[in-house]
Amino acid sequence: MPNYDFTVVSDTPINGISLVISHNEDAFNYIQDELDYTILKDGSTPLFSDAVGDFISDAENAHLSCEYV
Repeated sequence: MPNYDFTVVSDTPINGISLVISHNEDAFNYIQDELDYTILKDGSTPLFSDAVGDFISDAENAHLSCEYV
């Protein structure tokens, strides 16, 4: 089973919003320092669903992997 840096959860209670969950310090720092995204109290990051493709592509360019569920 592969280890992913992020899990992107598409099925959320709010239509049009996905949640990005960081699984390690490098992934968390990428979201916080490189992208300057908001991090919720539970550690996840809300992301407009139409921006998920760009997020995954940008993360892969930074050598970080994503699981999309």
